[in-house]
Amino acid sequence: MKRNHCYIFVPLAVIMLLHSNTLLAATLVEVISLQADNFEHIQFKRIKANRYTFQQQLQIDVDNSASILMLPFETVKQLNKVSFEWRSEGGPLTKDSQHELKRNGDDAVFKLGLLLKADSESMNPFVPSWLKQVRKQLKFPSEKMIYLVAGAKHIPGERWTSPYNRRVTMISVESRGDGSGWQQSSYQFEQSLDVVALWLMADGDNTHATFTVSIKNIVLEKSD
Repeated sequence: MKRNHCYIFVPLAVIMLLHSNTLLAATLVEVISLQADNFEHIQFKRIKANRYTFQQQLQIDVDNSASILMLPFETVKQLNKVSFEWRSEGGPLTKDSQHELKRNGDDAVFKLGLLLKADSESMNPFVPSWLKQVRKQLKFPSEKMIYLVAGAKHIPGERWTSPYNRRVTMISVESRGDGSGWQQSSYQFEQSLDVVALWLMADGDNTHATFTVSIKNIVLEKSD
């Protein structure tokens, strides 16, 4: 009887181990390193830039300001899930979801941008200098973008078009607190995306807001 029990238990353990390894192999996970050298600071003409502090996490100080940290990828990354943690002191002065649709309400405590790969890039010589800087840093063409917006006035999961660019889709992401002040946010896409760069942005220039937001544990995932 003792021998039979051992005979059953060993194959079960092997099966569980193989199943676990299969799940790990099917999910590719990348944690973004929040180091200053990894990012290009994109600034807008006539708009005050944010102040960034890189420590154990990224701190963004917004003072009626807006700017972008861009991480261009060396290879096209396929992903279908993004997660990150954030906490803030204060926030933008956007009134409601309708205000958020307009340019004078288009601020966010934090939004994570995914620049999507395009087959080719439109040739427009009259783009602003900041966009020329973006295109110079990119290794692949990109014409569309998705922003995952934390702390949005829209209901989590809702989408809307950026009031500044019809090729930019905004998605409100759910945030859950753990009692420490940090909020966990994540979004699962129905289909995988081909992403060529990452944008990290907080802005208070449209609503004339002053606040501080901290970001950590940005994770990109691709699962079958």
